[in-house]
Amino acid sequence: MSSTLNAVLTTLSRLSFGVILHLVFTVAVGLVAIHYLVRLFSRLIGRTSLDPSVCSLAAGVLRGLLWFVLVLIIAPQLGIQVTSLITLLGAFGLAVSLAMQTSLSNLAGGIFVLVSKPFVTGDFIEVSGGASGTVDSIGFIHTVVKTIDNHRIYIPNGALSADKIVNYSAEQDRRLEMTFSVCYECDAGQARQLIERTLLEDERIMRSPEPFVRVWNLGASAVEILCRVWVKNADYWEVRSAALERVKKALEQAGINIPYNQLDVRLRRES
Repeated sequence: MSSTLNAVLTTLSRLSFGVILHLVFTVAVGLVAIHYLVRLFSRLIGRTSLDPSVCSLAAGVLRGLLWFVLVLIIAPQLGIQVTSLITLLGAFGLAVSLAMQTSLSNLAGGIFVLVSKPFVTGDFIEVSGGASGTVDSIGFIHTVVKTIDNHRIYIPNGALSADKIVNYSAEQDRRLEMTFSVCYECDAGQARQLIERTLLEDERIMRSPEPFVRVWNLGASAVEILCRVWVKNADYWEVRSAALERVKKALEQAGINIPYNQLDVRLRRES
């Protein structure tokens, strides 16, 4: 490195005024060209559907490449061999990549998430590790998820890009599934019709696709009635809560018992 610096200083001391003027002119033109090329590229890529963070990163990469080209152009005038410069930069890049392997993996994962868009800010997601919540921000290194109880989870993008992601906000409609149990002594058909009528009293439940309400299973102590209805994603939790409350009340008013697990203990007297 010191030998290269000495060679540059020696070359600079021997340069004529005309050569120095040419060098300054080349640098000035190069800087202006870099500025306008990056600006033009930012405008063009800004018209696409890419995330603004991706556009900013792409513009930064282009600026770095153009700077490298400018250095290669002026290097011979300073007495620096281009091959040695490329070798030096390659060795430096290798050392940096080895030292920042995890960070580079997260950076690549962040670019993948921003480009492929498996989720966007504001979506409610769940990852296979068990973390779930609303996406607060998507960075290049990690994604911030805000949980229901207002905790912040910082998930590395490298792990996130290779993980299983469930996006609950991707679709406008969502299927709501509930199971109600009635006793064996009750009329299962009557109970099924009552449950269906009660559910359809809520206008937030869609009529198309048609609600599915059927006797689904004969359990150990109850007849299980499965209900599948479609609602707007934003109404999911409110409709579910209201449906459970209203169906329970309707069954009780109709005299239909809702069984629960019981333990019968019998005592036998030995003679």
